[in-house]
Amino acid sequence: MKEIITDFIESFKIFYAEKINTSKAKLKKNSLVSFAYLNKEIDFNKIFENIGLFSPSFIFEKPDEDFKILAFDTIYSFNDEIKNDAIKISSFINELRENTIENWGKELSKNIPLFVGGMKFLKDNNSELWKDFNESNWFIPKYLFIKKGNFSGLIFNTFYNSLKNIDKEIIIIQNDLNNLFKETEVFLSNNSIFENKISSNGKVEKQVWINKVENILNLIRKKEIDKVVLSRKISLKLNNKPNWNDIHKKLTTNFPTCHFFIFHKNDSFFFGSTPERLAKFSNGMVEIDALAGSAPRGINDKEDKFFEDKLLNSQKDINEHNFVIDHIIHSIENTTENIEIQNKYEIKKLNNIQHLHSRISAKLKCGFTPFDLLMKLYPTPAICGVSREKAFSIINEYEDYERGMYSGVVGWFNFYNEGEFTVALRSAVTDGKELTAFAGSGIVASSNPNTEFEETEIKLKAILNLFDEKN
Repeated sequence: MKEIITDFIESFKIFYAEKINTSKAKLKKNSLVSFAYLNKEIDFNKIFENIGLFSPSFIFEKPDEDFKILAFDTIYSFNDEIKNDAIKISSFINELRENTIENWGKELSKNIPLFVGGMKFLKDNNSELWKDFNESNWFIPKYLFIKKGNFSGLIFNTFYNSLKNIDKEIIIIQNDLNNLFKETEVFLSNNSIFENKISSNGKVEKQVWINKVENILNLIRKKEIDKVVLSRKISLKLNNKPNWNDIHKKLTTNFPTCHFFIFHKNDSFFFGSTPERLAKFSNGMVEIDALAGSAPRGINDKEDKFFEDKLLNSQKDINEHNFVIDHIIHSIENTTENIEIQNKYEIKKLNNIQHLHSRISAKLKCGFTPFDLLMKLYPTPAICGVSREKAFSIINEYEDYERGMYSGVVGWFNFYNEGEFTVALRSAVTDGKELTAFAGSGIVASSNPNTEFEETEIKLKAILNLFDEKN
């Protein structure tokens, strides 16, 4: 790895001399400098071990598409005031783009994430569980390792102001990269439960859930609401700090079609493997997943097919899925054109559960940005309910905790209306001592409280099994 660091430093010096030193007269102190370094020999696994070295740091990976980004440290973060204002976001991005000097090239520029991170489901009251995360957590990383398509390498970002003492900055870069490439001690088995569930009391917890669902069903019968997504959490005490390499290996192996992520800020690590892509923007097109309606996996092919057929013929699950499709189309019809529903009601099979899945594609209208669409699309009925405002009210009343980043958004975007955003499901947050995992279920008119509870149990196991020595 020393050879890679040396080569990167020498390449950056050449970039500085040829593109920055000769452009000083037109550069502003807040001009963005972004240097792309191509090297297919970078060991992503070794870098991964150092997820906790910088705050913030962010990992985002789609195993079946051979795409991954590892982002460390920050040079700029959006503040919370800009989070829900697409006009302010667009204005800032346009101004930054006009004041950027880079070596990306035309083709590479579309493939490079610039902003990474995410945002919370709802504004919370600064709960202790989510104290390290703001409402909006989008940032430009200083170091971004990426494997995407034919590109594999490192993106270094900074502002021109920090390069006025170039020799000092190069020493800092070299020290940072030495630390990122440094071998770390990895414990082979430390993802074990120290004590039993500390926020769970078996039958009592289940009965509380059933009572809540029955109350929601009464509201549905009264026509006060059509659907509510109710969630629950389970907390554990851990023996040791999580073994992130082990967690990464298990989740990406067990759920290769899902998006794996870790978002580290201060003492907190929010992580998971989510099956729901909220929206992917590429070449002027957008793809949106509708994922709602669930069934367990079978112990053999015959039983698995039985559950699949039952799901496909379940009016309850079809209705729940249609709520999501209708919401998506209604949300994007003013910002897109040529809307199509692809693979309607196909079955998406995960390691521990199967879902009804449809994909909506459309072309982004001229003059609109991904954030124009996202602000209308999110949150979807798959994570809150119908109608949205009433569902928010019920969620606030019935859930005795803040969701924070759970069911929020994680992903990336860049200057050129390219990006990918997912809903942060099948996830947990930990400070290394305690871990809290989350799962939800969509409650509609034909829901059975016991069945919905079992669905959350299945979803929770995706995370909890990582911390059980028997698995």
